[in-house]
Amino acid sequence: MRLRRSVLFFPGLATERWDEALGSGADMVVFDLEDGTLPARRAEARAALLPCYARRRETAGPLRLLRVNHPHAEDGVRDLLAVLECPAPPDGLILPKIEHDEEVRAVANLLAPRHPALELVVLIESPRGARNAARIAAATRGRPGPQVSCLFLGTADFSASIGSDLGWDALAHARAQVVLAAREAGIDAMDGVWFDDADTQGLRDEARRVAAMGFTGKASYDAAQLPIIHAAFAPTDAEVEWATRVLAAKMVNEAMARRARNLLARHQAATESSRMR
Repeated sequence: MRLRRSVLFFPGLATERWDEALGSGADMVVFDLEDGTLPARRAEARAALLPCYARRRETAGPLRLLRVNHPHAEDGVRDLLAVLECPAPPDGLILPKIEHDEEVRAVANLLAPRHPALELVVLIESPRGARNAARIAAATRGRPGPQVSCLFLGTADFSASIGSDLGWDALAHARAQVVLAAREAGIDAMDGVWFDDADTQGLRDEARRVAAMGFTGKASYDAAQLPIIHAAFAPTDAEVEWATRVLAAKMVNEAMARRARNLLARHQAATESSRMR
């Protein structure tokens, strides 16, 4: 099981933080050519950043992602062409502001001949994107080439697009749409960033709530938040004990057995990740 409990963001030009990113403990790290890079410096960032992905990596290290610009925007086209020509590409791309499954397939089709193993993490950041989430999540299923591995609700952009705050009630419907679409497609679901660094209890509560909804991870800009995020998505000792009892029983409901197997797989993956780091 590949853990996607956390994704940690860095600016596209912050290449001096590459080693810091890889040693952060995040399951995924992303250098950002979109919101994290001024438009006038995106060409500079592409030239400086893409060679970093050719550096030697540890087997147990995080997935190394690149957030590109929207694939229909000029900067997004330039980003994708640069990735296409990159001999050692990122492990995956984060695609922002996606609203239609055709946008995802266009990226996958472009990259498939040279980089078929790339992961695609798709950001849902608008009402139209949320409404089409199920089609977007399944956009690459059954097709060769890069695959959608995770739907990611960009809570800040989504709330701005509907004129709401970042409160639980305002985002509950969008969260439900994203997690249901992701889980139906058999992929992971990532929740957005908790922006109040001082309110660790608020982060803890929100991470636990989205984990209970079925999300598999939560994004961050601050490595100090990672232990709280990882703890929220880790099965508790009581859950592990319950899952072990369920699978030891001779007769058990298959839905309960499936949940038990998933809990134990997550527990084993988290344990192995901690030991290897």
